[in-house]
Amino acid sequence: MAIKGVRAVIFDLDDTITDFLSAADAAFMAAFSAIAEEHGVDVNDLHARYMELFEEFYTLHLEGHVTLEEFRVYRFSRAFELVELPIDETFLDLTIDFQFYYDNELETFPGACSVLKELDEMYPLGLITNGPTDPQWRKINKFKLSEIFEVILVSGQLGISKPDPRIFDVALEGLRVAPEEAVMVGNSLDHDHQGAINAGIPFIWANHQGRDLPEGWPEPDHIVGSFAELRQLLL
Repeated sequence: MAIKGVRAVIFDLDDTITDFLSAADAAFMAAFSAIAEEHGVDVNDLHARYMELFEEFYTLHLEGHVTLEEFRVYRFSRAFELVELPIDETFLDLTIDFQFYYDNELETFPGACSVLKELDEMYPLGLITNGPTDPQWRKINKFKLSEIFEVILVSGQLGISKPDPRIFDVALEGLRVAPEEAVMVGNSLDHDHQGAINAGIPFIWANHQGRDLPEGWPEPDHIVGSFAELRQLLL
């Protein structure tokens, strides 16, 4: 049954519309398996260290302390150090290879584009994505999302990021709705859900990975595991 009273829908991008995690995992294995094997390192161990470092370095990037390139190099180099892989003249080439593989591997979740097009016929749609300007717009352009979304906000362009309510306020103004008339769809509890709470917007948790809600975390207004389930809520 469709949610009543919704006049606009705001989406996150990575791991909500695009399957960021699967593409990043595949790109990592393609770029770093050979060097790990060459030095007797388990590539899965390298990947685990790399994933553990994400929040630490990504927060520094979002706060403007490091550039995207520095974020990538610091994270990869620290992961290499933790598993005792050498950082030599091939290191930067491997990080470039990773980005190439990632761009090629990235796809949307099943049904995403078709459901978004249906939603576009009923609601004005907004997109808010945390990240640097050029990489985020490459994704937006790859899937022609600017043809669907009326408002597109990239944190790197605005200088503010989720969960800061100001970026949600910009989206609401562009969509011409009050917070209670919109709904936010996102995967990140820290960025999307907390941001929606801060802005007073109802929240749909796009839980594609089937994660458990952390103990003590506020219950989302709705939870979906696919775009088919989201369609049932909004159409």
